[in-house]
This record gives sequence, C-alpha cells and structure tokens, in this order.
Amino acid sequence: MKKYIPLLACALLASCSQSEKVGDVYGGWKEGEMDIHHIYTGRGESSFLIFPDATTMLIDVGDHDPTFEKYPLMAEPMPDRERRAGEYVARYVERVNPASTEVDYLMLSHYHNDHMGDATLPAAMTERRAPNYRLVGIAEAGEYLQFDMLYERAWPDYAYPQAVDTENVHMANYLAFVKHHTEQFGMQQEPFYVGAENQIALKNNPEKYPNFSIRNLAANAEVWTGEEGKTIRYADLNADNTKGRINENALSIAVRFDYGPFSYYSGGDVSTSLKDEKGERVNIETKVGEACGEVDVCKANHHSYKDAMPVEFLSAVKAKNYILNVWDQQHTQPELLDRMVNAEPQLETGYKVLSGYILPKTREEFAAEEWAKGICPEDGHIVIKAYDGGRKYKIYRLSARDEQMIITAIYGPYSAE
Repeated sequence: MKKYIPLLACALLASCSQSEKVGDVYGGWKEGEMDIHHIYTGRGESSFLIFPDATTMLIDVGDHDPTFEKYPLMAEPMPDRERRAGEYVARYVERVNPASTEVDYLMLSHYHNDHMGDATLPAAMTERRAPNYRLVGIAEAGEYLQFDMLYERAWPDYAYPQAVDTENVHMANYLAFVKHHTEQFGMQQEPFYVGAENQIALKNNPEKYPNFSIRNLAANAEVWTGEEGKTIRYADLNADNTKGRINENALSIAVRFDYGPFSYYSGGDVSTSLKDEKGERVNIETKVGEACGEVDVCKANHHSYKDAMPVEFLSAVKAKNYILNVWDQQHTQPELLDRMVNAEPQLETGYKVLSGYILPKTREEFAAEEWAKGICPEDGHIVIKAYDGGRKYKIYRLSARDEQMIITAIYGPYSAE
C-alpha cells in the first residue's frame, strides 16, 4: 500500500478550509473528498483525479503545439512557453497530489498527439536509454512522475480492432517511454476490460468507501450494454468498418466514476459512427452515453468539437455541468455551446458549461445570445470537488496564467443526484 500524507497538499497549498473564497490559494484535497482537476495548458488535454482515499489517476497528457504559421487557431498557451505542457502538467500534479510524484494509475484514452504528445516537436531527447525518446506529453510528465499501473486501449497486442501503427513516430516515442518506465520503475500494465466494475479500484482504504466505484464503459468501439458481462463490439458488426481506417476518436476509452450520489463521466474523444449488421450508421458516442446514464458532471467528448456531443448523448447523460478541456479555438463552437446550455436539466445557479479557454473575441461575438448566460466567464483550470460522502460538489476556477493556484471563482455547492 502506498503511503500518503493527507495534509501534504494542504501544506503546499495553504488551507483545506471549506470557507475558501475568490483570491485565496486553492486549499487542496482532504481525506473523504474526490477532486477532479481539468488542467489547462492550451496544448492538449489532461485530467488528474484524487479519489476519497487518496488513490490517484492521471488521464492523458497532451502536447500538440504547432507554430502560429502552421496553425493560427491554437488556444492561448498558459502559463507560458518556458516549459512544455508535459512539465507543466507534472508540476501541477505535484502541487495537489497527496503522494507528491507517485501516481497510482495512468490512463491514455487514445493515441492522438493532443492526448499523449507530438514527437515531432522541438523538445529534448533522453540520453542513454534503449531506445531514446523525445520528452513530450506523457513521456515528459514521466520525467517527474512515477506511475504504478498504465491503461490504454490496445495493449498488449495493439491489434484490435485494427493493427495500430506502432512504428509511427508518435506511437514509437510513446512506446519507448512505456518500455523505460516498465523496466526502470516497475510500471505495470493490464488490458482495459470493457464493462468491468472496479478493475480500477481504490488502493489505500477501499473498505472505508464502499460507495465509490469505477465502471469501464467503452474502448475500441466496444461498448458496455448495461448488463454485467455483456458488451457490443461495433467494429465487428460490418466488414465495411475495417476496410478503411477507423477514426481513432471512436476507439477512445470511456469511464464513469461514482462516489455516493455523485457521478462523473470522461470519454476521451469518443465520437463518429460505424455501420451495424444492416449497414446503417450507429453513433458510437450515443451508445456510450446510453451505457453511462445520467451523471452530475460530464467532460465533453472531443473537446466539444463540431462532430461531438449530439442531442442523443446529452439526453442520455443529462449532466448538470459540462467541462470543456480545449486547446483549439474551434473547440468552442456556438452551436454546441447552445446545445449543451439548453440540454436538460437546467441549473438554478452557476454555469452549465465551463471551458478551459474561450477566445475573448469569440465571447464578444456570442455575448448577446440568450444561451451565453450559461457559459462560465472565467478561463483556466477547472476543479470539481465532491464531498460529504459524494452528496455535494463544488466547482472551482483556478488561474492558469501562473502556478499560484489562485481561485478566480467558486460555484455551488450543488446537490449530487
């Protein structure tokens, strides 16, 4: 069992008081709370979760940072470009993690650069490793953090539903990181079993929190049906599905977290559709939403890009709050923002949609729209804190313009259902 110091994060971050206010330093995690940090860098997606017994999970560390000349629509990088995204994510984790640099679970939702790192970026290379690799994304975070267990969608054979191109420069870089951490630090791996409950489990004091659970909803376009032991492999339903390359987004890992009445969904970039036995299109995202069911908080699929978050998915999850983990100005599409704000249920207070960043010009353009009232006005990190046995939760906005963890807004408390 990993040792942890419940007040470590508080010592680093000032106070654990529930009476925090705007302008204070974020007080950190306490025993019995569940913290979900959506870390904004402007260069990819990353989330860090602390469970009620201090078990921890890091989901994705993206680093996709083309030059302005190559892609002028990148969101604003924060806090700056002095360090790469992977290092900033690791530094953030160290500030809030009860176990400092040790992380129980690392999960890669799917094999895209904005979730694992772009190996063509001008980043440092390791030395005297076999093989060496570029320090981007997850690989860079791994220079500062150690992981006990890794989950990814296609391990161990990287063959389903189609062979993964493991010689691709980005995959090869990622796999070199995995090899090094497995051999040098004892990081373990096991297959991600779709439909399983508590394959990913509390590690420190599970007996104290029997009302905490994690359900594996989907991976590789295989989706849990809602019945124990039953899944549907949508890629196998029609031979046409594998004649060309299946969109990697459709193969994302999706997970539901429950702590008492509180529930949270995270599904990488799951989106797009495949053909069923009759040749009709089946929206994978909708099927994942149906498997998930209603939740309090939902991380938007595919950063809420225009091909994601259909009405059918929103109707299935019925989230009170949607979190947008973005790096591209096009991730905040007015049509989708409108759709999420007006989806049931409606909030009496606070904001239904919270984004890591929205371009000021874009905010000005939609400011007059009625649905704009449901969009959180702050940018930066987004922290969900479930407490009181999961019966309540708050949402904190933290400034991402520096590393001081200053609270810029607090919303709630909300009652979990």
